[in-house]
Amino acid sequence: MTDTKKTGTASKPAGKAPAKPAARKASAPKPAAGAAPKKTTRKTASNKASKEMITIDGKSYPVDALNENAKAQITNLRASDKIIAELETELAITKTARQRYGEALEHELKQLNTTLQ
Repeated sequence: MTDTKKTGTASKPAGKAPAKPAARKASAPKPAAGAAPKKTTRKTASNKASKEMITIDGKSYPVDALNENAKAQITNLRASDKIIAELETELAITKTARQRYGEALEHELKQLNTTLQ
């Protein structure tokens, strides 16, 4: 799901833990195999008022025309996408650190072999 602009029209999920402070910019989530249908939102201008639209499987819907349950599900999808993006960023950082730890160990073992000979 890609959001271009969020508005306060959707409900917040009940019992959600407070968000972590944004210390780094998260990368865009990668679609997983068997992922949910693509969803996007956009604003369109009509009669000097802008409406938030959401596109699900190629069909656009005005968010204000959706019932509260549908709006809550949109909010849940957005929250899930945000967490997935944060976790993917954290995983990339951890994989990079692990690679560097391995390189540092190789360097230490080479020095140890040099000293033992």
